[in-house]
Amino acid sequence: MRKVVVLTSAGIESASLCGYYLSKGFRIYPLYVKTGQRWERIEMEKVKVLTDFLRHRFKRVAPLRITSFPTFSTGPFQKPKEEKDIEIPLRNLTLLTVGILFALKKGADAVAVGSLGMYDFPDNREEFFKEVESLTRKFSSLKIDIETPFMGMEKHEVIKTFHRTVPLGLTFSCADPVRDMHCGVCVKCRERKEGFQRAGVEDPTSYYFQ
Repeated sequence: MRKVVVLTSAGIESASLCGYYLSKGFRIYPLYVKTGQRWERIEMEKVKVLTDFLRHRFKRVAPLRITSFPTFSTGPFQKPKEEKDIEIPLRNLTLLTVGILFALKKGADAVAVGSLGMYDFPDNREEFFKEVESLTRKFSSLKIDIETPFMGMEKHEVIKTFHRTVPLGLTFSCADPVRDMHCGVCVKCRERKEGFQRAGVEDPTSYYFQ
């Protein structure tokens, strides 16, 4: 049975990524990396509930691993209303570094990222992920694949594909939570609303929008 480390947040893409690999018979190892962002407290609560749900349904889901890797923080005062406001320099390199080491520990041969490539950040492009995989193989004995199966898709396509098989009601997508709810106005909330609207699917989390 193939093993894959799934870089997991509480978002739609990473939840769907878990469903994607479970449908293919993988054993998945969910990994949440704390890097010091302001939304992490509520996001960790949500991702624990999400992965507990999956573990009760599937024997092939390992316990959620949460690890800390403090890095560049967006800080407490910036209101993330535009795409540029949520860029965290080298965030994906940080996540992949931790993910690859965790994969080595668990004997997994792949690390999966739910990136769609929708943000034009330098470390959010398909060539970036391929380059990291290539460098890892070239300068170590590791043969770990870095997989981005949703690359090139749009959020509404992911929602439409997985909303019947993945508990999207347990997901959370907000860069500036208010009283543990979606703020409703940040760029992540707007993308979420648009994604469900374009998919023609009702957002089951709409009740906890601010």
